[in-house]
Amino acid sequence: MSTTIKENVMFAATVSLKPTQYTAANGTVVHYLQRPFYTYTPTVGGAAVFAVLFGISLVVLSVQVWQYGKQRTSMEHQIMADGSVLGRPAADIESRDNGGLGLAGSAPITPVTPCSNARLVGKFVPLMVGLVVEIGGYAARIVSHGDLYNIGPYVAQTVMLLVAPALMAATIYMNFGRLLILLRATKLSVVPARFNTTIFVLGDVLSFVLQAAGGGLLGASDQHQLGSNIVIAGLAIQVFVFGFFVATEVRFLMCAQRISPVAYRISRHWKVLNINLFVSSLLILVRSIVRLVEFAQGFEGYIMEHEWFIYVFDAVPMFLVVASFIIFFNSGNLFRVEFECTSMISTSRKYSMDTMEECIDR
Repeated sequence: MSTTIKENVMFAATVSLKPTQYTAANGTVVHYLQRPFYTYTPTVGGAAVFAVLFGISLVVLSVQVWQYGKQRTSMEHQIMADGSVLGRPAADIESRDNGGLGLAGSAPITPVTPCSNARLVGKFVPLMVGLVVEIGGYAARIVSHGDLYNIGPYVAQTVMLLVAPALMAATIYMNFGRLLILLRATKLSVVPARFNTTIFVLGDVLSFVLQAAGGGLLGASDQHQLGSNIVIAGLAIQVFVFGFFVATEVRFLMCAQRISPVAYRISRHWKVLNINLFVSSLLILVRSIVRLVEFAQGFEGYIMEHEWFIYVFDAVPMFLVVASFIIFFNSGNLFRVEFECTSMISTSRKYSMDTMEECIDR
């Protein structure tokens, strides 16, 4: 039976070659020298540290989301028990106000239909799934440490670490979209308000699909350049969409206080939440730009050949994104803003922040 010799030329750098073989469909045994999928040996320590950090973050964030969902329900029940009216249209609240809010003679505020806790929790699910994917990506790098020639862990870590930020971005888009509606500031959106979240999420999904498809092709010796080009396209879309989104967030942050008819009547939780979304967006944007440059340089580029880039410009920014959500959850989260903007209190006593804080502190 004849044999042939070929070489996997994925990397031009001088690396150890591993003799291997496979049997072709016609029965010919093909021998070739396989190059490793990495130009370095992935460290176990770094991957293990971030896998653990993302795991802890997932647990903490899940508990926070559950607790605040439960607290929101409890606060609403407390208002109803006190004889207040939950979800009463804003115009009715204004008609009952005695001037303490400065609402007399002002135009009615369009009421917002409250989101259920299930829908609010759903806005955090992509972030949680992204954390699971991050954990899987770094676990795959640990497996790759023991076998640089195994295509499975290589493709798994490539795809997972590429697409996880796109999942996290979906949570940012959905939180921001709801914030625009709650503060009656949809006019600040640079795209039609009803399509705001949809457009950004669709762009995110397209980026996700391209990066996943490209990452899946990177392990193929004859298609890795095609895979790299597809990844570059996905990252370019992500950078464009995020740049556009960051501009929208900046506009909202600068003008919402002046435009929104409810911003000055509620606590500063909405502002803390938006700053958190803005900072998280910048972190993902920087990460995406670096990874775009990485794949544009190719497999012989400086970034691809040095492992520290994956930690400094990918692992660290992504961990800071979830860390910011966790750290600032108590002072700025969507559940609190939802409660303040939709649970308008209307009784014989005037609506005020003192009343709201009293209900929240119980």
